[in-house]
Amino acid sequence: MVYGYCRVSTKNQSLKRQVDALITYGIKEENIYVDEISGVVLKRRGLESLKNVLNAGDTLVVKEIDRLGRNRKQTTELIKEFIEKDIEIVALDIPYLKEFILKEIKREKGFMEITATTMLSLLLEVAEQERNKILERTKEGKEKALEAGVKFGRKQKLTRQKFVRTYNEMLKDERTPREIQEKLGICKQTYYNYKKRYIK
Repeated sequence: MVYGYCRVSTKNQSLKRQVDALITYGIKEENIYVDEISGVVLKRRGLESLKNVLNAGDTLVVKEIDRLGRNRKQTTELIKEFIEKDIEIVALDIPYLKEFILKEIKREKGFMEITATTMLSLLLEVAEQERNKILERTKEGKEKALEAGVKFGRKQKLTRQKFVRTYNEMLKDERTPREIQEKLGICKQTYYNYKKRYIK
């Protein structure tokens, strides 16, 4: 059986890109396990549920290898756990992982096994650094946007009180409906809906 796993570590990230990649690979949606916000420790509902259904000979597919764990150490521990249970691992971002690295780790200890383990550690280190860079760039971009006056989050709902107050104030100044709409940041239809409902 082939299963997929996806994880995002913040509320602002979306699982769609990962899920779409796994479905394109050929995994049934019901066989894809997800964790939207990971905890401080490795235990996660989606991951734990997945581990309960995985059996020897099954294949686990992830879009990016670092999605398995929160950091290099956790990811390495999970990979070794899956190898010991005879579960194949496919990482779509590293197509050669299974054939040239995990295959050698499975063999008896020797030079190639040590080399493969070192390569895996290096790959995970690079993936971790790339992830940290992305998070840092996102943070910097958000900070610059906030400095420029960009607002994040859901738009605040226009209250009756605010609409009536703004409407009356601007009407006194002989402002047009269009100017009132722009001031309140609403469309024409919303303006007339509010006017019909609240202006007597």
